[in-house]
Amino acid sequence: MYIKTTKSKGHEYLYLVEEVYQQGAKKTLLLERLGRTDLIAPKTLDTIRSHSVDGRKYTVANIERNLSGILPAILGQARSELANDDEPNQERNADDDVQAEGSIPDLHYGHLIVKSVWIETLGLNRLLNSLQREKLPRLSYQLSSVGYFLCASKMMEPSSYLGLFAQNSAFLANPIATVSLDAIYRALDYLGQFKDRIMRCAYTNISQAFGLSKPRLLFFDCTNFYFEAPYTSKDEFIMDYQKECSLKMLNNGTTSEAIQEHLQSQQFIDELQAAVEQADKDGKFTRMYGPSKEGRNGQPLMGLALVIDEHGFPLDFELFPGNKSEFGYLRSAVLSIKEKYGIIDAFYVADRGLNSSQNLQFIQAHKLGFIVAQKVSQQNITQRNEMLSADGWKTIDFTKDPWTVELFEDIDGVDYRYKVCDHKKIYSEQNEDVDDKGRRKRNRKSLRKIEVNCKIIYTFSEKRRRRDLCVINAMVARAQAEIAAGKFAGSNKTGCHSFLRTRADVENSKADKEQYRYVELDQDKIAKAKEIAGYAALVYSAPDSYMTDNNSAEPLELLAQKGYKHLVSIEDCFRTAKSLLNLRPVFLKDDARTKGHCLICILSLMMLKVLQSNLLASGVKMSFSRIQQALNHAMVAVLPSAYYHGKALYLN
Repeated sequence: MYIKTTKSKGHEYLYLVEEVYQQGAKKTLLLERLGRTDLIAPKTLDTIRSHSVDGRKYTVANIERNLSGILPAILGQARSELANDDEPNQERNADDDVQAEGSIPDLHYGHLIVKSVWIETLGLNRLLNSLQREKLPRLSYQLSSVGYFLCASKMMEPSSYLGLFAQNSAFLANPIATVSLDAIYRALDYLGQFKDRIMRCAYTNISQAFGLSKPRLLFFDCTNFYFEAPYTSKDEFIMDYQKECSLKMLNNGTTSEAIQEHLQSQQFIDELQAAVEQADKDGKFTRMYGPSKEGRNGQPLMGLALVIDEHGFPLDFELFPGNKSEFGYLRSAVLSIKEKYGIIDAFYVADRGLNSSQNLQFIQAHKLGFIVAQKVSQQNITQRNEMLSADGWKTIDFTKDPWTVELFEDIDGVDYRYKVCDHKKIYSEQNEDVDDKGRRKRNRKSLRKIEVNCKIIYTFSEKRRRRDLCVINAMVARAQAEIAAGKFAGSNKTGCHSFLRTRADVENSKADKEQYRYVELDQDKIAKAKEIAGYAALVYSAPDSYMTDNNSAEPLELLAQKGYKHLVSIEDCFRTAKSLLNLRPVFLKDDARTKGHCLICILSLMMLKVLQSNLLASGVKMSFSRIQQALNHAMVAVLPSAYYHGKALYLN
């Protein structure tokens, strides 16, 4: 192997060549076009010429010893020469014994970097191998290798599973190179089937690796994601039911006309309706239309409920139908986490969208605590006066509690204040009587009043007040535009309808449609909105086993504010899963397969968090996107090596 120099049309070209013997004849193989000398950087050219003085042929060992210093600097130039193909034809054909071997392949190796996280930190290699021996002994591939590579690919450059399968030759030491596409999809089914054991194993091992105690704060939130599918689960169930019925009648010799007549008969419609109702009770309709948090209301949705700890590591997740409310799934998460991890003294932290008296009473019934945001715009008169009163306000001592400086870095500490008051949430539910056999007694319903005793923290920030006033002024401007345009009630899509009054509101008349045209601003509502600008509130309750230092309520007050302030971490998890890890759109239909896909995304998120924590412990602060970019750019160029007898030489 040596550097060869040739000339053509007044230009000098450099090549990396190798002399070999093929069929008894000596031939010169072209390994790399290094480019025209006048286009190569002077320093690089000097380095190359220092290895080809007087046309001397260096030994393979000498060349390969210095390749890492020479070729990376000119690799881009070499590829440019291959791509542009701007050399004259005479030069390409001048020496017949020089045979081009093709362009230099690039291979990703970022998945090899994160392999130790999968095996050592999460401990999933041992678990999945054990599950495969126990549950799937006839599986022809290693389930752990497929799961690890799918997670690693999400962390590098996420794509659909079909797209990943088409590009699997671009990865160095790809563990699924011999696995079929159908097998990859079936692996998602198996991973979804083992979801609970996998999540528990991963989080338990992470806790041990980082020396984490049982979490004190559990952050809970829900989102939804959309499918690239034209039909919902219910639509497909109906079509499959009709198809199955048609095929059964066709096999029995029924004519097409008779089949169509039966499908349109009232008997079949009743049977189909009963089957649909039963399937709905069994929870088979999960991919449904609903209110999308991303504005994808025209596509089928599925909901995702996620729980993470105060360190940002996910503990568990659940999927629910896209047309169902997320209120009831907080209770499901409480039972799941308590059963899997034995957590009995934690606070559940959630936003105000999950603040219902039923949820809070359920958490208290299980001797746990909660920290949940509370709306201040829908308070009664007593609560409003309590909040606006000048009595009882406190300020935070930033010198005594240094962590609050980072916590409230976006708030002017001088103008931030809070106060704590006793609070009681009351709701009523239907109480149905039953007889001694457990049968429900009709017409004996009564209302049962339930009270949730807790604390409420009112906070005020001058910075928040300025922001709220800007929002109010913008809404007033939009409301004035609605009046000027003569819009009717119900046509407003800008969110300012609460500041508008129709002619019916003014004249207290609802005779015709014209009475519902917007005619003036509601000055009372605008004044009330400005009055509470800058205020916010949250309610909290401590778990039964929680003990504050010196029986003081002060640490608990700060803990509640700190806990809710850090709720943004779960929003960051959702953004990462959706955007960086391609949680959506989903191109799958089967529920178990979709659960496996979500598990892959959540495990990838956990592995990214492990990498981020390890880097931070080493003094390097990197975002998820920067880690993903670095893993994706971990590539090698592959060169043939005659010295190592058929093995390749890899250049980073």
